[in-house]
Amino acid sequence: MPGEPILLMKNFLFSCLFAVALCAPPVAAQIASAPGVTPLRVRTQSDPVYPFEMVQIGVREGKAVVAISVDAAGRIDDCLAVAYTQPEFAHAALSALRHWTFEPARYRGEPVAAMTEVTVNFEVQGTVVVSMTSAESMAAWMAAMHPESGASRPRLLRELDRIPTPIVAVPPRYPADLAQKGRSGKVTVQFYIDENGTVRMPSVSNALDLDLGALAVSAVQQWRFEPPTCEGRAVLVRAEQVFDFKQAEAAK
Repeated sequence: MPGEPILLMKNFLFSCLFAVALCAPPVAAQIASAPGVTPLRVRTQSDPVYPFEMVQIGVREGKAVVAISVDAAGRIDDCLAVAYTQPEFAHAALSALRHWTFEPARYRGEPVAAMTEVTVNFEVQGTVVVSMTSAESMAAWMAAMHPESGASRPRLLRELDRIPTPIVAVPPRYPADLAQKGRSGKVTVQFYIDENGTVRMPSVSNALDLDLGALAVSAVQQWRFEPPTCEGRAVLVRAEQVFDFKQAEAAK
């Protein structure tokens, strides 16, 4: 409608409106240093235990990367093993990390939800090294992962049999009051699509205005896809969507 703000979504084919309450969005580790953002911090943790079954079969080391979504109270509300050298290492990492507690991230002094990735390195001597990692370092490790038995990682879009088909796609509504205040710009939301086609861990990875990021994340949380497949097998895929909030021309 002339005079109303519009939202442009790159490389997406759906156009419908959805009203959503404005709130602080889940933020990814990449923007922890953005103005007004205080990053997520670990409060208490329990160390993963080296899987005994791996010792029995002579596996001397392993690794798992776990994505964690933490709510505004510092509690984990979703945990997803996104890459691992053996399933047993993923299970051990998940078992421990689910008991971690956090000091929540903050935006403009208010606690907000956040998403981060945790890398767990296992060694047969019993040493376990846990580190928070950026998406970039996680991606570099996944790209170098040896194709050993049991290894798993998120697939790239180019590796899929076809681009995942959206079943439900709700674009964020761009409120007129924000547009009138000059609140515009691009927002990048990163997320996973799991083997069932469910969106997991949506978070803002790049945005100049996190209030607009909240609108984008709230919409992406409702998206659903046909299960992504690679060589006919359902797989986990990492994806991102760029939203461009722009003002329409003034009504004539």
